[in-house]
Amino acid sequence: MLRIDEKHLREFAIPNVVGVIITTNHKSDGIFLPPDDRRHYVAWSELDRTMFEEGYWEKLWKWYDAGGIDIVAHYLKTLDLSAFDPKAPPPQTAAFFEIANASRTPEDAELADALDVLGRPDAVTIIQVQLASKSQDFVEFLKDRRNSRKIPHRFEDCDYVPVRNPDAKDGLWKVNGRRQAIYARNDLDAAQRLAAAKALT
Repeated sequence: MLRIDEKHLREFAIPNVVGVIITTNHKSDGIFLPPDDRRHYVAWSELDRTMFEEGYWEKLWKWYDAGGIDIVAHYLKTLDLSAFDPKAPPPQTAAFFEIANASRTPEDAELADALDVLGRPDAVTIIQVQLASKSQDFVEFLKDRRNSRKIPHRFEDCDYVPVRNPDAKDGLWKVNGRRQAIYARNDLDAAQRLAAAKALT
């Protein structure tokens, strides 16, 4: 439902039957979509106006006016939608992945590579990632204090989330004599993430 809030009147709700269509001529830099997006269906065409013969659009509109609109309406009205699941996420097309991947940073791939080297452990520290990384540039990225706010986002994009130490005021864990953050796989439940973090200490 959508809540309608008119000034000086009581709020009321109406059914949410909104379907928003976004159009753009810029596939890779026209819109941001995270790789795990479940709300957008992306359709893309490589056609441009030079690929249509002279007068094509005039003929199309004449066909609409001569009963074409009724034909389209009849087709849509009788279209079998019995197999359609409105609650399922939309299919992820090739164009979707092009848009999503355009928003990725090089650090995402480098972090993913380091985690693969480590065998995608249940929990990991930044220092472990540094030692496993084959990219010196990425190691410097991790060491640079100016990137401290970016690092959790990079881990989240690689399916790891920070685990707070419930027994420490700063939330950090002591590993090999150093206080540091621990990240655990987000497919583990909270108890499993906590256990994996404790195992590292």
